[in-house]
Amino acid sequence: MVGTLHVHDLIVLRTESAVISTQSDPACPYLNPNQRPWVVVRRGRISDGSILVGVRGSQRHERCAGFTRLSEVVETRRPDQLRLLFAENSRRKLQAFRTLSYLESHLAGLDMSWGPGGSLGYELASGIPAVRADSDLDFILFAPRKLEITEAQDLWRMISGAPGKVDALVETPFCGFSLQEFVTTSPGKILLRTSDGRVLGSKPWDLSKGEHS
Repeated sequence: MVGTLHVHDLIVLRTESAVISTQSDPACPYLNPNQRPWVVVRRGRISDGSILVGVRGSQRHERCAGFTRLSEVVETRRPDQLRLLFAENSRRKLQAFRTLSYLESHLAGLDMSWGPGGSLGYELASGIPAVRADSDLDFILFAPRKLEITEAQDLWRMISGAPGKVDALVETPFCGFSLQEFVTTSPGKILLRTSDGRVLGSKPWDLSKGEHS
């Protein structure tokens, strides 16, 4: 039985036709019928058993968004389950994989869960090559407790020392935000990605009503 789903989770659906576009059109054309239909959970509220998902094709421009039913989900992988355990040896020379390896060793003592998203997360989950030579690493940090600014600065200093570019996103129980923006803007308002859209706010662990407006 599939448990609770969260944004950035990679999920397998029963069939590629389980994805419906936001205009209620047929399934996204970029899903390959000869491969297991892996899609990513997008940010948004689950309503009437439906969840928002994103689909990627074999080309960089092949992306589409839609929704599916929870009943269509047969398997799930969280970012923190995806690390190098599933990487093919022949792919580890790519910069994004080398960056992930660097973070694995340098963040070994981190007391919060984290993992790759984007093309690297998709490849590790599905086994379908998606990472390119110039791909960045999308780093997802799950932070149920508040990060103090000095702690966040130390973490960003460690991450930014990686061999490749890292786009680091912090996920609180209420929203997501850029770690780089947080450490370079605090104190001050930053862009918060919430289930109701993007807003400017200064309290990502305690969203006020005013920051939703």
